[in-house]
Amino acid sequence: MFRKGLLAVLMNACVAFAGGAETMSGPAPDFASGQEWSIKSAAPTTAKVVIVRSEPWHENVAVHIAIVDVPVPQGVTGVGGTTVITHMPFDRSALAASVDRLLATGVPPPSGFESGYKHWQDAKGGIFTVSVEKAIEFTFQAVGRR
Repeated sequence: MFRKGLLAVLMNACVAFAGGAETMSGPAPDFASGQEWSIKSAAPTTAKVVIVRSEPWHENVAVHIAIVDVPVPQGVTGVGGTTVITHMPFDRSALAASVDRLLATGVPPPSGFESGYKHWQDAKGGIFTVSVEKAIEFTFQAVGRR
């Protein structure tokens, strides 16, 4: 498994510049803590979003998530395995456009979420306004540059 600590630190750096199954269609879902969602992706993926909390952020709503079972791509240590991105803050509408199916409820956040969230708060970080798939790509690009 890819080192979670490094990934959490890189996620905070990325955010600084980021400005029963149901299929997602129609109105935006009511995100609730503990929900696990599949994501829309150009290629099949095992990555899933876990909703941890929502809060007002400026004139938007920030939804704080973890992404679990993320496939590690070529060019990154741990290729072929999976990792966890412990904290990513998303604009609610960007997240709603990124999820596909509600897979489960009552899912706990991964360890490391709270420290990532606190780091985001302390850094007065931003929120992602791109798709979850694109945010994962940004994360691994940042990891590959290190």
